[in-house]
Amino acid sequence: MPAHIETNEIRVFRAVYEEGGFQRAADKLFVTQSAVSQTIANLEKKLDTLLFERNPLKLTESGVRLLEYAELVLGEERNVLTDIDNIKHGTLSTLLIAMSGTVNLLFGERLTSRFLRRSPLTRLKLNVLPSRQMIAAVRSDLWELGFGPFQQQMPPMFETRPLFEDTRKLVISRNHTNYDALKDDPEQLAREVPLIVSHLDDPDMRPAIDKLRDSFGTIWEVNDMSLRIALVAEGLAMSYLDDRLLKHEPRCASLTALDSLAFANIPLTFGLYYLKKKPLGAGSQQFIELCEAFDYSAGYSGN
Repeated sequence: MPAHIETNEIRVFRAVYEEGGFQRAADKLFVTQSAVSQTIANLEKKLDTLLFERNPLKLTESGVRLLEYAELVLGEERNVLTDIDNIKHGTLSTLLIAMSGTVNLLFGERLTSRFLRRSPLTRLKLNVLPSRQMIAAVRSDLWELGFGPFQQQMPPMFETRPLFEDTRKLVISRNHTNYDALKDDPEQLAREVPLIVSHLDDPDMRPAIDKLRDSFGTIWEVNDMSLRIALVAEGLAMSYLDDRLLKHEPRCASLTALDSLAFANIPLTFGLYYLKKKPLGAGSQQFIELCEAFDYSAGYSGN
């Protein structure tokens, strides 16, 4: 059976070398000299070689090699203990999170600032991603947390934390040139007005979008949420926007929902999700706790 070197044996061995004697090593380690001598004797017997020449005390060739190993092992031990202590105090945590456009506009600023005030030394990487891309990225372990709308059936490898409900609505601006003529005929409106879609839309919108693609002559694909709102507010097109955003985003004041269309309203659940089998880092755990205690009825992040 191959020999196994214990960490305590390595610690005693290096103390003898650094202190230049068994008694001084014992004083440093707060043990008896006989305990140090017995540890070294057992280690030499285990390795079947002398580690120290005596009178005067100096390392043998085997001892020199073991000292190199001791420096690596004990150095790594110090690093691990330091890292663990830093993690416990929030100074070495990491938060890798992707947010949907709606979550970012409504709550991103307040959530992020509160988190960083509590954990200012956390390494933060936050990105605003389309919902479908975000789910794929978390599933592929590119991001640790996702915060956005859930699919109707979330992937089974995800742990989900529902946080609030919303409704995605098909909207148009009252400033649209054909609004007055078409407002009483929403199906004609759907045929004559371009629809802006984006990868920010949730996957369970796909059936609705497929129907609309058959009705609309023009589809504009715009990923950026702010640009989508601006284009719709200018009366250039229609789009799906979340109800909370419509109520709290000033640029949406002129927008109105086309509730008479069968595919105009899509209920959504928003929340956090992450891989079930992957242990979460301290930063992610702290962010989840913050999100679960957050008041989502407070409205717009920019207020």
